[in-house]
Amino acid sequence: MHFFKAISKTPLTDKEIDYILQFSKEQKNQLTEKLSGGQKRLLAFTLCLISQPKILFLDEPTVAMDTSTRQHFWQIIQSLKEKGVTIFYSSHYIEEVEHTAERILVLHHGKLLRDTTPFAMREAEHEKQVTLPKTFLPFVNSLANGYRIKVKNDSVTFMTKEIDSVWQKLQKHGCQISDIEIQNKTLLNTLFDQTQENEK
Repeated sequence: MHFFKAISKTPLTDKEIDYILQFSKEQKNQLTEKLSGGQKRLLAFTLCLISQPKILFLDEPTVAMDTSTRQHFWQIIQSLKEKGVTIFYSSHYIEEVEHTAERILVLHHGKLLRDTTPFAMREAEHEKQVTLPKTFLPFVNSLANGYRIKVKNDSVTFMTKEIDSVWQKLQKHGCQISDIEIQNKTLLNTLFDQTQENEK
């Protein structure tokens, strides 16, 4: 740590480093190999920040981090974004990408499938997931505009791109607003479908 500070023109202060690491006194005196996986990732991240770079490239930065460490990491990322730092990172945690990225590049087998934003992807996606009591299964099976029907315990779930039409038909079959649960298609499902289509 001292070496990286010594070769940096404008290094972080010890107080700033302590805030990022959040290590106990004992952890500060431990050998790196004795740290947990998440602590090692946080240490590597801190070393990247010591010289206060304007651009950061991070590869799977939150792997091995526990929930609290991951939350702390994203708080730091947010503060860096507010300071104007440009951050590129790769991740398999789609939920993190959906909530933190301003721009998304989707790569599959080395090919660029999408260059977009989380908001644009959600706006372009009209598919909805509908969940109903199992008593509506005969009706769901009769739908021409419903697909990927799944029956689980006492409920039935399906996908549709014509939610307004489906809801009108459901009301005629006695469906109440309290019976139905509607969810937007997740970013994970959208990306999965696109990669599947690309392989056809």
